[in-house]
Amino acid sequence: MLVAYDSDGREAGHILIAKRRNIHIFPPAISHSCSILGEGSYSDSCTNREEIFKLFLEKTFTLFDFKHTYIEVQNIEDSRFAYGALRSYNFVPMRDQRLYISLHSKAPQERLSRAYRAHIRKAEERGVTCRRATNESEIDEGLTLLRNYYMSKTRRKLPSSSVLKELLHEENGKLSEKVKLFVVTYKNRIIGSSLCLYDKYRANLAYSCGLRKRYPLQFPGIMAIWAALSDAYEKGFAHFEFLEARDLSRLHSNFLSTLHNYGGKQVGTLQWCRFRWNWVNKFLRAIYV
Repeated sequence: MLVAYDSDGREAGHILIAKRRNIHIFPPAISHSCSILGEGSYSDSCTNREEIFKLFLEKTFTLFDFKHTYIEVQNIEDSRFAYGALRSYNFVPMRDQRLYISLHSKAPQERLSRAYRAHIRKAEERGVTCRRATNESEIDEGLTLLRNYYMSKTRRKLPSSSVLKELLHEENGKLSEKVKLFVVTYKNRIIGSSLCLYDKYRANLAYSCGLRKRYPLQFPGIMAIWAALSDAYEKGFAHFEFLEARDLSRLHSNFLSTLHNYGGKQVGTLQWCRFRWNWVNKFLRAIYV
């Protein structure tokens, strides 16, 4: 996470960046990518958001440009935001989709499909509980469950456990309110977990998993997402967004339809991409621009 401060030493804004390394079997290759998750979050007194975002871009290239395969900027809500800065760095705008739930107009229970409402009720009747992971043992077990789940998937990979633990805690060792880990328990065993990131008005589900094959009647995957969604509603966030919908839907077409059972709304947005090779950027610009 990059943080910008004003002349008085107060935080003016911050932005989250994910660095990934992908190993491809065919053709055999190793690629490095960098994802800038959104346009960033800024203080109410900030009047130069685009200038700060441009500084974030410069810092990103300083940190990752020496060996990245591509850099992408996701979830730019306003297509006009930082348009000149992104074009100056040879980013190419591509059409993309976002999936989010509005929490300010209707309770999440009312948006659930009839089937998912029944699944959650049955899971709770069978003794399934959801809560935030607050001690080290729960955090370790929840992160291990996430890592084991995503380790077998070619679609996404988790950051290291040490990085996630740093995100879950503040500098003084207390639990952070900007990143939370939720666990789903059944008979004193964790069977599901989810990781959620928060900005000023929005909760972002980054990762979720459940032992669906071992505990099919407890619906751990559904309950893992429901734990983060219900907590976001209780804390008064206006929107709840599924960050993993984009990557997962590329290989699993039924994933988006699954998320629609939570009442998700699919909207168009722009995704900016920049590859290491300029000829690729020129070719893509000729197609998409």
